[in-house]
Amino acid sequence: MYRSVPATWFSIMRSVVSLPALSSLSTQPSAPVWPLLLVLSWLVVGVAVARPTADELAAIQRPAADGAHIVDGSFVTNAGELQVNITNFGLIGSQFSVPSSYGNAPSAQWPAGSGDEYLFAAGLWIGGLVQGTPRVTTGQFESEFRPGPGIEDTMYEAIDGEILRPLGSPGIHGRRQYEYGQDDDNDGRVDEDWLNGYDDDLDGLVDEDFAQIGNQMFVCTMYDNTPLTLELYPDHQPMNLRIIQRTFNWQEASADDMVAFEYQITNVGSQTIEDVYLGFMVDCDIGNRERTDGGIDDLAGSYQGYVRSSNNMFNPIRLGYMYDGAAEDPLPGYFGVAIVDHPRDREEISAPRWVTMRSFQVFSAVASYAQGGFPTNDEERYDALSQDHQDRDVLPEDANDFRFLISTGPFKTLAPNQTFTFQVALVVGDGFDELLANTAEAGQVLFGNWVDYDQNYYTGRYGRESIVCAEDLAPDWFSRNHPIYKRNYFYFDSSCMPPFTSFPNIHSWMLFENEEGKHCIWVNNDNCDECLRRAGRICTRENALILSAWNCRYSFIPAEDRYGCTGIAGREGEMNWSVGGWPPPSPNLRIWPRDNAVHVYWDNLSELIPDPNSNLLDFESYVIWRSDEWERGPGSSLDYGPPHPSWQTVAQFDLINQFHDFYPTNPGTVEHDIQNLGLNTGLDGIAYLPTCLSDPTFAGLDTVMQQFVAADVDGIYTEFPPLYGSNQVVNAGMEVFLPWAEYPSVLDTFYAVTERVEDVEEEIVPKEATRFYEYIDPNVHNGFLYFYAVTATDHEFDIVGNQRYIVGPGREGLPNTAFDPVTPGFAAQSYADRVQFGENIYVYPNPATIDALADYQQMSPTADDPTGVRITFANLPLAHNTIRVYSVAGDLIKTLEHDGTGGFGQISWNLVSDNRQQIVSGVYLFAVTSNDQRFEDFVGKFVVIR
Repeated sequence: MYRSVPATWFSIMRSVVSLPALSSLSTQPSAPVWPLLLVLSWLVVGVAVARPTADELAAIQRPAADGAHIVDGSFVTNAGELQVNITNFGLIGSQFSVPSSYGNAPSAQWPAGSGDEYLFAAGLWIGGLVQGTPRVTTGQFESEFRPGPGIEDTMYEAIDGEILRPLGSPGIHGRRQYEYGQDDDNDGRVDEDWLNGYDDDLDGLVDEDFAQIGNQMFVCTMYDNTPLTLELYPDHQPMNLRIIQRTFNWQEASADDMVAFEYQITNVGSQTIEDVYLGFMVDCDIGNRERTDGGIDDLAGSYQGYVRSSNNMFNPIRLGYMYDGAAEDPLPGYFGVAIVDHPRDREEISAPRWVTMRSFQVFSAVASYAQGGFPTNDEERYDALSQDHQDRDVLPEDANDFRFLISTGPFKTLAPNQTFTFQVALVVGDGFDELLANTAEAGQVLFGNWVDYDQNYYTGRYGRESIVCAEDLAPDWFSRNHPIYKRNYFYFDSSCMPPFTSFPNIHSWMLFENEEGKHCIWVNNDNCDECLRRAGRICTRENALILSAWNCRYSFIPAEDRYGCTGIAGREGEMNWSVGGWPPPSPNLRIWPRDNAVHVYWDNLSELIPDPNSNLLDFESYVIWRSDEWERGPGSSLDYGPPHPSWQTVAQFDLINQFHDFYPTNPGTVEHDIQNLGLNTGLDGIAYLPTCLSDPTFAGLDTVMQQFVAADVDGIYTEFPPLYGSNQVVNAGMEVFLPWAEYPSVLDTFYAVTERVEDVEEEIVPKEATRFYEYIDPNVHNGFLYFYAVTATDHEFDIVGNQRYIVGPGREGLPNTAFDPVTPGFAAQSYADRVQFGENIYVYPNPATIDALADYQQMSPTADDPTGVRITFANLPLAHNTIRVYSVAGDLIKTLEHDGTGGFGQISWNLVSDNRQQIVSGVYLFAVTSNDQRFEDFVGKFVVIR
């Protein structure tokens, strides 16, 4: 998906290249349409349970209407290789083989852009007992989750901490706890808002602290008790649930084959729900989109065990999966859904992080539930969720149209206002072994990184990452029989400890008094989890000898943290859903197509954001990417972009620096070599100075802007404020800018490049000056589609003694979340060119034969582009032009409007007429009329042979 950039950025870049018409070349996506839809087109399956009583209906606390449904397939994960369609009405996938408004979107396409689909539909299931009666709410096949009442209750997308959709959220970002600028509104709280369009923390700001997870994140809020749900499914008995669905995906190579979901399930009703089960239903229908029989030869299986991930630690795998059982040319991928975390009933001060999968069940698409078919009512669904067994793997000779359900539970009660968190991941791999390896990585991403949240090395030291206070266990902390004194602070979780050990227990003198007057101690409270992850099996009292081979308590080296010893070197906090490291964010990007060339502009954002782990700047280089060999597969589009293999690096520019290569020589002696890091090109050669800064029209503006920026000592403005208020009266203090009021984009540019130096003593907040860069790619051909991206890399560093050393190259951002498509083209013909060279408008390819159209970058048809081919009208006048295409009989076939005032002199046509029919073979005439009367009308012809 295109990267989100503030409107201010576009205005700045217009003045950067000094082309007033550049805004017409904007590559922002069209704003999504957010209608209030009453979608009545889904299949309603009757269920055989009784309607709620009048009293029950009166007690239902449901919204009064339904919000903005996402039914156009426009929210697709595309940061990694697994592209999945996400909705806000329960459906995961696009049901690609069924015609619908969202069926053309990738369902679960892997690799990205291939047209190979691994999912028809999937959805969350929630079951429980309400007054002893089974109730189940499903995301699929019945879409019993629906958005809330307001226009705000729709889907939200954030990329790299910026809100992409809906538009209109300038200055809002989603930095997570521990990241730079984490407390967005300086209220002392972090990550307290979720992305939903509402002011959840009642501070007057909306979504200002929404906590970005992954490179791309979707968020929506749904309910199971809306009027539309009850209208579509009259027999549905709601449990009065609110479900916040957050979807994450990553571009990091270790995590790009998965899409993760976190569900926050809240009881918003007045009745307690008992014996709650959580499940996930999957129907794959694996095959290429061009197949019509992909669903009839699927195979299914499950796996439970412990698999070692890339950090050498074991992660629990609780997985149901399917794969293609086609007799000829089966797709190589194995597609699964894994439970990576779920609620726990255990309320002890220490609780191992065991993950359980209660059941795995495979259902036939053609049989009744009693005969192994799919459950169709609440009683059958609850029975399926509560089953305590795993079906056997389907044998190859039994391949058929299957769907499966995995579940976990029961959880004793979900009381009113109580919330359960359920986390699953869709994972794909090339073969079963790779599926397991990628699922282990999904577990590792959930565990995330341990970080020093409070920047205090002495809290959370030596693997003791948890504070436990005696008063929270029992009131008499001074009593010798207090339970805290029966525990060991290195092995506080005693569930895996033998009953008699030589480990010393906690003593009262070890406790410290906190701000609340409680007596507390730092302990290692996840020792059983650590033991499991090192050993690959659950550590218990019976096999406690495992502990003899594992011990974190004497680890003082930060690097030990990556091998399972949590809380090392002051790292007392677990940052879930994070990969091993983060490259710098991609800069803001602007593309300008020219004649056989593409100009790429970007800013220095990547240089200004510290690394989340170290809070230090570690930027190293910019990488310019291009994709020019993309063959758009079925189910893909310009919005989702090319797959990873089609991107290539066209240029890289880095800082001039060196790295230190440390190596041991003699015992106890370490030496190092110094080597150049990267190409050492420097950044000066690509620096770009906006032309407006030296334009005499704006003389004196730099001085006025510097005074304005210097006066904002508190950093109130994150962008240049408007000159006028809503009443069209000049805002106070903005009168000095009135001489340049006609040039808003120039004002934005001058503001961006103006610096304010930090002064701690004077309490002056700094403002960084924006710098710009430009790269010109001359190795392109007019009329062909290209994609460009600019990403950043960092460097690895280490602390030796008290000195920080760069020790090698670091991580590199990938291009598929921050790209722009562009088509270079011939320059528009000026009137002087017309006088000197004459009329030179032409069509290519001409004749437009089948082979010529195929060579001209033919692509698979889509709903928006039903032919996948095109011809191009070139050398059009430097004016507003109308191109009319006629048959030889004089019938008007197509009218095209072209704006050449910005210097771009061509336009393409996909050979579809105004009445939406593809044209046939024949000779066609075209006429070009310009609004500049100096250009006479031009008439030409071209031939189509199909």
